[in-house]
Amino acid sequence: MQSQVAGYLEQLRATIDTLPRDRLAEMGEMLFRAYRNEKQVFTVGNGGSASTASHMAADLGKNTIGPNMRRFRILSLNDNAAIVTALANDIGYEHIFSEQLVNLIQPGDLLVAISGSGNSPNVVRAMTYAREQCAEVVAVLGFDGGLAAGLADLAVIVPIDHYGIVEDVHLIINHILVDYFKARLAEEQSCLA
Repeated sequence: MQSQVAGYLEQLRATIDTLPRDRLAEMGEMLFRAYRNEKQVFTVGNGGSASTASHMAADLGKNTIGPNMRRFRILSLNDNAAIVTALANDIGYEHIFSEQLVNLIQPGDLLVAISGSGNSPNVVRAMTYAREQCAEVVAVLGFDGGLAAGLADLAVIVPIDHYGIVEDVHLIINHILVDYFKARLAEEQSCLA
C-alpha cells in the first residue's frame, strides 16, 4: 500500500508541475471580466467533473466575496436534478446542458466546461451552443483535451491519462482561482474605499 500511495502522490506532484500557469492566469482574467461586466458564468461536467462544476460554482459564488461586495453570477447546470433528468429522458443525455443554455446564455457570458477526456457529447454540445451565442468558453480538461480543446476560447489541459489525478488537479485549479479572486476582489474593494 505504501508504494501505491507514494506512486500516486509522485504522479500528482509531477502533474501539478506541468500546469500551464499562463493559461490559469488567462482563465482568471476571463472570469474577472465576466464578474466586472456582470455576466453570467455557467459550469458543466459529468461524473467527478459534475462535482467539480458544482464545487466551482459554490466556491466562486460564495467564498470569494467579502462584506458589501457584489457576488459572482455563477450557476452549475448539473445541480437541478429535475431538469437534467427530464431533458435526458425526453430528448437525450447529450442535450442536458445545451438545452438549459437555450433559456439562459447571453452574448458575453462565460461557460466553464470541465471534462477529463474532453469528448463528452453533452459537454461538447454545450460548448458549441455557447459559442454560437457569442459567449466565451473555457475548458478545463485532461488527457489530450479531446474535442473540447478545439472548441474552447481557452483550454487548460491537465496532460495525463489518469482520471483520478486529472480530477484532483481540476479541484486544485478551482482552489487556485478562489484564492486569486479573494485577493483580486478585496484589492478592488479597497481601491473603491
